[in-house]
Amino acid sequence: MIEMLRAPKTISSLDVLLKDLKVGTIVRTPGDFNAFNFEAAYRATGGFPVLSLSFRAAAGGLRKDPKPIAGALPAFFANLLPEEKLREAMEKHHAGNVRPGNDFDLLATLGADLPGAVRVLPSDGTPSIVEDAAKNKPKARFSLAGVQMKLSVMKHTGRGGGLTLPMGDEQGEYIAKFPSTAFPGVSENEFANLALAAAIGMDVPKRELVEKSEFEGIPKEFDTLSDGKVLLIKRFDRGGGERIHIEDFAQVFGVYPARKYEGVAYHDIAAALNAAISPMAALKFVSRLALSVITGNGDMHLKNWSLIFPGDGDKPDLAPVYDVLSTVPYIPADAMALSLGGERSFKALAAPRWKAFANRARLPEPAVLKTVMETVERVNEHWWGLPERTVIPEKVLERIDDHVRTMTPILMTCAGQETR
Repeated sequence: MIEMLRAPKTISSLDVLLKDLKVGTIVRTPGDFNAFNFEAAYRATGGFPVLSLSFRAAAGGLRKDPKPIAGALPAFFANLLPEEKLREAMEKHHAGNVRPGNDFDLLATLGADLPGAVRVLPSDGTPSIVEDAAKNKPKARFSLAGVQMKLSVMKHTGRGGGLTLPMGDEQGEYIAKFPSTAFPGVSENEFANLALAAAIGMDVPKRELVEKSEFEGIPKEFDTLSDGKVLLIKRFDRGGGERIHIEDFAQVFGVYPARKYEGVAYHDIAAALNAAISPMAALKFVSRLALSVITGNGDMHLKNWSLIFPGDGDKPDLAPVYDVLSTVPYIPADAMALSLGGERSFKALAAPRWKAFANRARLPEPAVLKTVMETVERVNEHWWGLPERTVIPEKVLERIDDHVRTMTPILMTCAGQETR
């Protein structure tokens, strides 16, 4: 049995690594202040490979080190941790070693397997390996951002197959999203919406629906106790045993998870993509935004849009599509997660709102309106005959269909407007 040499709640200093490069240190002081400081050698590079656009100065290079924060981590690191019920489950799983609500404790526990290519490890080199004393085996120690009950899992091929949680130093290459008692058919709903996104030409990870019986050893803290299919999605931040760096737009804008529905509008994301990548990346975002509007997805908040840093990690690109589903079957009065051209109501998003969005994002109106119109046309071309529609429960599908029919003429007001 491997003994845990340091309980996470006793650790006071964590090294921050981007892949294998040390970029900084997080120190916890006796007053429970958390300070993040960049490594001098990393600062000398100008901040490459990029840890976060939020740390970069407008004139180039890195900003000054963030000021110490009482009882909280800098927003970039806070956004690497699970939220709400998923967080509660992980804290319960590590009860006794992680104090409820303590970000530093949880980061020290899960830091070896975070989203993207960031790792956060004890500075003294002592592994904080938490074991289940009753069963004499390691506990789950991965982090996935968000609130839905989802697990990082390994898929076994060959005889026996099956899906298991990574334990100890193992890495999961799939995300398993479990069914919900509150939202019937949510796995099938997202599966079909991902298929639609792929059908109209968007970059979408591989996905499949699997049975809960295919999973082995799910700790009771993570079991939703709901019947139904599990959505299995290939992680785009893992590949061939490598970590690929990503950051979501809450991290880009330095917004804490609790404020992911506030403070920033969709035109701010578009403008950031335009500046950091290209106008084409911003228009890809517009197409995904139009897809969210026509399918009734009211949950595309800051954490559901991400950048990916392929190759040497110096330049970002728009990450593949993820967390797309129709929310209106469950919340009939739902609206957009963020403001689009000054509005959130789906039915208000006719051509004038898209023009306002384009102007605020500093994108050409004709290109934005054309992108919206073409996305709506492609959705209607593929949605009604999409094979994956058949897996969605009938009542859920009826509500999605009604929304698509309602939104199509509203969004098609963009047609003919692009030359005016």
